[in-house]
Amino acid sequence: MQFYIKLLCLLLFLSFMEGKAAEESNLVVTVDVKQKNLSDILTEVARQTGINFIYDSSIIAGIRLDFKAYQEPLLQCMKRLIKDIPITYYLSGNNIILKRANEKVTISGFIRDKNTLEYLVGASVYDHYSRRGTTTNENGFFSLTLSSKVVELEISYVGYRAFKHTFMELDKDTVMRVSLIADRQLKEVVIVGTQSSKELISGTQMGTLSMTQKSIKNIPTIFGEADVVKALQTQPGVMAGVEGFSGMYVRGGNGDDNLYLIDGVPVYQVSHLGGLFSAFNAEAVEKVDFFKSAFPARYGGRLSSVVDIRTKDGNMKEFHGSAMLGLTSGNLNLSGPIIKDRTSFNISLRRSWLDVLSAPAIAIYNKVREKEGEKMIGRYAFTDLNFKVNHFFSEKSRVYVSLYLGQDFLKGGNVEFSKGDGMSYENKDIGRLRWGNVVTSAGWSYIINNKIYIHNQFSYSRYRSSLKRTINEISGEKGSVDYSESLSESSSINGIEDLGVRSSWDYLPLPEHHVRFGTSYFYHRFKPEYVREKRVGDIEKPNPVNRNEMLLAHEFDLYIEDDWSLGRATRLNAGLRLGLFNVQKKSFVSLDPRLSARFLLYPDFSFKFSYARMNQYVHQINESYISLPTDLWLPVSRDFKPLTSDQVSAGFYYNLRDLYSFSVEGYYKWMNHILDYKDGYNFLPSFIGWEEKLVSGKGWAYGLDLIVRKNEGNITGWMGYGLMWADRQIPGVNGGIRFPAKYDNRHKLNIVIDWKINKKIELTGSWVYMTGNRITLALENYQDLKNSGIINEKIPNLPSYWESVGLNYYANRNNFRLPAYHRLDLGINIYSPKKRGRMGIWNISIYNVYSYMSPIAIRKWYQFGGYNYSKAYCSFQTLGLLPVIPSFSYTYKF
Repeated sequence: MQFYIKLLCLLLFLSFMEGKAAEESNLVVTVDVKQKNLSDILTEVARQTGINFIYDSSIIAGIRLDFKAYQEPLLQCMKRLIKDIPITYYLSGNNIILKRANEKVTISGFIRDKNTLEYLVGASVYDHYSRRGTTTNENGFFSLTLSSKVVELEISYVGYRAFKHTFMELDKDTVMRVSLIADRQLKEVVIVGTQSSKELISGTQMGTLSMTQKSIKNIPTIFGEADVVKALQTQPGVMAGVEGFSGMYVRGGNGDDNLYLIDGVPVYQVSHLGGLFSAFNAEAVEKVDFFKSAFPARYGGRLSSVVDIRTKDGNMKEFHGSAMLGLTSGNLNLSGPIIKDRTSFNISLRRSWLDVLSAPAIAIYNKVREKEGEKMIGRYAFTDLNFKVNHFFSEKSRVYVSLYLGQDFLKGGNVEFSKGDGMSYENKDIGRLRWGNVVTSAGWSYIINNKIYIHNQFSYSRYRSSLKRTINEISGEKGSVDYSESLSESSSINGIEDLGVRSSWDYLPLPEHHVRFGTSYFYHRFKPEYVREKRVGDIEKPNPVNRNEMLLAHEFDLYIEDDWSLGRATRLNAGLRLGLFNVQKKSFVSLDPRLSARFLLYPDFSFKFSYARMNQYVHQINESYISLPTDLWLPVSRDFKPLTSDQVSAGFYYNLRDLYSFSVEGYYKWMNHILDYKDGYNFLPSFIGWEEKLVSGKGWAYGLDLIVRKNEGNITGWMGYGLMWADRQIPGVNGGIRFPAKYDNRHKLNIVIDWKINKKIELTGSWVYMTGNRITLALENYQDLKNSGIINEKIPNLPSYWESVGLNYYANRNNFRLPAYHRLDLGINIYSPKKRGRMGIWNISIYNVYSYMSPIAIRKWYQFGGYNYSKAYCSFQTLGLLPVIPSFSYTYKF
């Protein structure tokens, strides 16, 4: 009996070793045939390898192929041989069994972080056998339909260990719940961007960047504040505007041409303190997707770019948090389960210290000036709050509520008072400015089946700015005969409110198609100007002055797009977006076609082309070079049509062994109905409406973006170069002649490096060089018509000026280019591990290391000489803004 058992075990072992030999692919094939029957090719392979092929002859009848292989492993050879044929195979001992692959199977599911159960957005799901793949959507869901029963699945996400699984005979739809493990020992860190090398080559999108919280934090910024917008400013084709501020001018566009979304809801004011800080707290950010060309049809409403920010969902397993103390602000983040594995929350709070830091200096100043009867009042602070709750009814059904509150407060003025000189008086002149956002949304996601996914959202968004000035003059002692008091108050409010509903659907009918479609509706309330004035005095009666204007608008959108694979080499993303905007009893209709195509020239080398039309129904009216809370958001009107842009792009993309990636992309963009102020608008009376101060015209932008990235190793980073032109032509501006835009910066070079020295020390650096901005500068002066004999009533009102100097003459708009701008920023992160997985992180950064104060403006001034100082000598002086600024912060994670 023992003999038979041993003999059976030996036979099983030999059979296993035979199958193992085939699986380990130590058998190689060499064949070179043209238009040969598949049966003959299989016979030749069997002769060379000794493998038996078992199949029904009807499934390969009439199939003729061109096929070439040289010393190629057997299994790899088989994959290539039948990849375009509806046949699948599997191993059984020393046999390869071929079967007809008529049925398609769908693998779907969710990708999560194993420790927190947060969904991973944009994770890559790739089948090596069929060379097909997809990415997870904004809720971590994926669906991949395949023809083959053999599936070699790999799921990956930057900063996580890849998950691999092989199905040898998958014959039914399968739902997977994959949890990836964060690899904290991972040395291969991508400093900026989470777009995988495979997606860069195989995807259809162009001008796209995905960023995680870590990649945002690794870019040194002013005051050491991690900043989403300033991280995006480092991209080619993206101008920052004024140094140190969070403006963004993308491919020749204006600052209001960018669509900012928080969890899918538009945000209108995206900066604090005029742009020194952005409104997005990096501690609350999970992922940022940035588009500057090839816009998918699901996005619309702005001309130049889309910044789609997704906030953290919260930890479903355990409580975690972090606290940060910095030079100018503090940050607190808490995350954890409300109901374990079912409900989670995440809350982030940020507040500035600027009012606390400035208080001692103001107190000292007031102590010194007290003897002169003067007092200064000054205070500024901002606060950001992000809060999100997620709940899972089941694996297929999820609901969430998201809230963002951002608030700024600025108070300034002076007080003059008597100091025992026989007179009693007190004069106050105080201004208060408040502005901020409220953004809230509630969403429900549901998987109908493994091919259909829906997401519905309700949202409310409000931006409001209020300015109030109070002048109070008191003379004499209260109750005395000579007592008098006067009060003058003026206040103005502007803002915009949105109430919206959105429904989006993902449908994957076939392996070659990923269809997205949906609709949205927004009810807008614009308050461009609400002014209230009140004057009260001893003699005057109350004299209230009110001016209130409200504009109501309705916006409706409908879109559909299809990501379509036409074989291995060609892939398209085609879409159409229909827009309807109604305001002041007038309707505007737009139809925006979108198309992007990818042609795979080699496995690691592709060519892409795209075209996108965008329409914009709301715009911001501003007069300065920085973002101010008093700038108005207004809709299109009877006098001004919607802003439109058309952009074509083409480029090449190359991936070198997943270590380096290269891309070069050219673009040409033309814009219509863009707005600008008329020449001399500042001479118009104050009661003139905003529509009479503006004119519309055309714009052009074209250039080249080049990016080289190093994706792996202890030293990672990238270099980006942009060659750019941006022009305008607007009737009523510059005499109707074409002129360069403010941010017509010809060259821009960014270098970003991250050096992970060891587990405890990390160095970061960023250097930027950019051609200077353009400004309008008066290089000549002229005299007015006072002494010309013309009747005074026909002479326009002009600003006051010195007779010996004359008035400034501006020959052309944006006629002078400022000197080039360049800056080096350095930072170091020192990690200090604590007990029970806690971590302390010191960050020390230096902004503008060599303190080159790049000119942001030019001052024109005069010196007087000659007899009675009657002769003026003109001089020009450049004005810089920000010197070297060191900063530090400490973060404690628990």
